[in-house]
Amino acid sequence: MSFWPFNNSSSSNNTLLKFLDSIHDLSSVSVDDIVKDQTLVQELLNELHTVKGNINKGGNFLFAQSNPDSTHALSDSASLNSQNNDNNNSGSNKESKGIKLIELLIQPHILSGLIEILENSVDFFYQQGLKEEENIKKALAEHTPATDLEEVDEIKEAKGEDKDEVFRRSVQATADILSFDISIISSRIIETPNLINKLWSILKLEHLEENYPSVSYLVHILDQLLEFNSIELLNFIRRQDDLVDTFLAKIEVPAIMDYFFRIIQTDKPDSPTGILDTIAQQDVILKLVDILKPQPVQFDNTPYIPDHQLYFRQSSATDFLKALITISSNAALAVVMETNIGPNQLTRQLVSPEVVNIIVHEIMLQKVQGKSGKTQTNKHGINNCVSIVIELIRKNNSDYDLNCGSYSSLLQNGDGGPGEINSYVMFQWLKDFEQNPPGPRDPIYLGDMLEIFSVNLHRFEELLETEPIPPNGVTSDILGFTRFKISELIAELLHCSNMTLLNSKKIRKIISIRDHIRLQQSKRLKKALDEKIAFVESPNIQDVTSGLDDVSLDDVQFADEDKHDYSNLIKNIESIEDSEDEEPSISPENPFVCEERNKAIRSDPCVGDLFKIKLIDSKVLLSIVSKFTKYEWNNFFHNVVFDLVQQIFNGKLNSYNSFLIVELFKKDQCDLTDLIVRSYENEVEPRPGYMGHLILIGEEIVKFTSLYKPDLISHTIVEAISSEKWNWFVNDILTKTREVYNVVLGADEGDTFDNTDDYVDPDEPKKIILGDTSNHEEFVHDGENEDEDEDMDGPKVADVEVGKMTPSGDITQHAVDEDEELGDPLENNDVDHLSGSSSDEDEEDDGNVLRRVPNHNE
Repeated sequence: MSFWPFNNSSSSNNTLLKFLDSIHDLSSVSVDDIVKDQTLVQELLNELHTVKGNINKGGNFLFAQSNPDSTHALSDSASLNSQNNDNNNSGSNKESKGIKLIELLIQPHILSGLIEILENSVDFFYQQGLKEEENIKKALAEHTPATDLEEVDEIKEAKGEDKDEVFRRSVQATADILSFDISIISSRIIETPNLINKLWSILKLEHLEENYPSVSYLVHILDQLLEFNSIELLNFIRRQDDLVDTFLAKIEVPAIMDYFFRIIQTDKPDSPTGILDTIAQQDVILKLVDILKPQPVQFDNTPYIPDHQLYFRQSSATDFLKALITISSNAALAVVMETNIGPNQLTRQLVSPEVVNIIVHEIMLQKVQGKSGKTQTNKHGINNCVSIVIELIRKNNSDYDLNCGSYSSLLQNGDGGPGEINSYVMFQWLKDFEQNPPGPRDPIYLGDMLEIFSVNLHRFEELLETEPIPPNGVTSDILGFTRFKISELIAELLHCSNMTLLNSKKIRKIISIRDHIRLQQSKRLKKALDEKIAFVESPNIQDVTSGLDDVSLDDVQFADEDKHDYSNLIKNIESIEDSEDEEPSISPENPFVCEERNKAIRSDPCVGDLFKIKLIDSKVLLSIVSKFTKYEWNNFFHNVVFDLVQQIFNGKLNSYNSFLIVELFKKDQCDLTDLIVRSYENEVEPRPGYMGHLILIGEEIVKFTSLYKPDLISHTIVEAISSEKWNWFVNDILTKTREVYNVVLGADEGDTFDNTDDYVDPDEPKKIILGDTSNHEEFVHDGENEDEDEDMDGPKVADVEVGKMTPSGDITQHAVDEDEELGDPLENNDVDHLSGSSSDEDEEDDGNVLRRVPNHNE
């Protein structure tokens, strides 16, 4: 016999044993008999811990089959049998006590009573909250506290003695029992329609609000149901016609929305549950976006938030959409792979023309004329929508999606490592319907979204030129929140416009075909769901989702102009020329940026080039750059401008991006070189806050003009970097700045160091610094065709990968024709790059053309 009381249930469960022994008719026991005695509740929970192992394993305990239809009224009784014990046991056996306890707890009237207590707790805690708030206001009004600590004491005293402590304890006991991790209780609740309906209806109660205990109790119970009986619960959830409305009504309650989120995460590509289709049919995306629409009260120019609940609701909808985007990313961009559900119909709808037009026209561009005559913009709506669009772009960047089936081998670098996506491989993968059939989990195409923003850029430029209403007491000019967020949006859209998927007209056509097929699949899925739900029994997930991958091209109804067979349709698409298929002849006398090429690209641009065209035409680029020095202490804005400029210099050259580059150098426009020189000529104290960013921009200019021949792009660039003032900046200011940046921290002048990896011998030549034109040959051609033992004392090369210095960063070794002579590795770079640099004086004439990737199918 053990003397340790916790090992002997009979010694620690005296109250429970007496209670169970006193029961002769289970139907005579009420819920109050259980939950109002705290000693009984604690011993009951201890006993459940003892027996849950056998029950959860399905070992000795079985439901009695006296009433197989568990969907009858709540008056039906429920019982358990033990396979190892006679049902007529006298009750002294410990195991039979556990059986009797479980048998009691799964009685429909007991479970119903427990759920009813939880239901009543919602209004109880709400009313308690109102009373406490009223008492606190009264106490603080009667005596104003002098310190924070005194105020805390006043609040505690105002809450007073809790006269309803008995009910509070009953609610806690109810929650502990219903949320106990024992499968038999969860099963009983889900398998009894009256019980699960009653529990689920608590979610719809008006006063189920944040900070009240009922929320955490309910979510904990529902979590247990999802864990132990996920299939049955999800079947129940899918049958709720108001599923989306139920949760969006509680969008301000984080715990409830987190639970909704966990339900959505059950629907994965390899194990679908049908939840995504259900909430898509209930228009969850449109309803979330509708919450973001501004209300008239949001345009009131007041020093306080006029309706904080509206703002909080909109912020909550934004956070939910961003979280949905995050878990719906491509595998390569997944934050946590285990919780990622991949691209789906919800995020696809979010970037559809219907939804993007709502975001642009009904939210972001909304503004009113205030009484003062100044324009009031929808700052909160702009902030929300910009954060959503940025998340969409970052989590759906197709350039990182290297899952191209058997075509992935074409993406490898010469060393066998992973390469980068190119339009040829992407097109082959998308048109291969056998290996890559269209489906709801296809990668998200952002072209429609980018096009809508492109055609509306002139209206965003109006917002950039709209003077903000300064806060009270502020007299100086301010950039304003709207102009900052619009600038941030433009920089991210430029990222988007550089994606391979958006720079190919072929790919856009093949995606439209896949959209047609996907539409047929959606119709078939809707029909299957409708047919299954028509039955009394819950639809089986496998039955619903099976047979949806056999949509053939015969099912697809193409537009009138595309009514020909599939092979001809693909041939017509393959005949379309993309910029990578072109090999323009250029020279210093005939540079890439010219009026003829300007007209050619503008006549039929891909969506990536369309955005860049509108960026110039709308003067958005000029508007953003011209504000760089005006707001000299707004470092967040300076960083956005630098990001924009850096992207342009690192963008694809065989595209309209080259025109953007020239725009940065044009006199009386952006004129970056003059902007930098003037800023450093004007010696003022204190130095403006943007000087550090100007150094970074200057380095980008030097780096670009070192790696590529400016005269092959435009003479405008040559003229800008050939000026005497620019040479002064590079040779004096930039050089001195580099020297300061390269000083060993903590070293005094004249100090020497051991020749280790951590220190540099002052007698050795300095390492080449990025952007130093005088060292360009050593930087690019380091170690080429040289014996390793020769010239060991020559110039040292910075430890930087050349691939990271090129505009696209792509130095993939492409396949070449057998008869083609292999030349310099830099010259064999892909079509994105202009060859050579400004320092290559002796380059042969064949360096004056854009190198073209050999046809992959030859």
